[in-house]
Amino acid sequence: MNKSNQSQMVMGVAVYLPHQWERLLATAEDREKLEGTWDEWRAVLDESERNMRAIGIKPIEVVLDMDEFEKYCAERGLTNVGGTRAEYVAERLRQASQW
Repeated sequence: MNKSNQSQMVMGVAVYLPHQWERLLATAEDREKLEGTWDEWRAVLDESERNMRAIGIKPIEVVLDMDEFEKYCAERGLTNVGGTRAEYVAERLRQASQW
């Protein structure tokens, strides 16, 4: 893969709303893998995004609204875990970009 292709790579990243953070933690089956506060989570995300950009990946922030996410999970019989959140973000990104 040449450098110009690498600079075009994108990756969706979940962005949680500050006022929904406690709700996310209350329903997450993998709560122990999440930061304790929204501010701590945001600092980790900012660092992750810097690292992605440094290797040529463009992070695309996708808001994970808990109302929509809980509906998504209920319709598919899924639980609130990291893999489900990643799947939701990927689907939302595909829908937004119509890839």
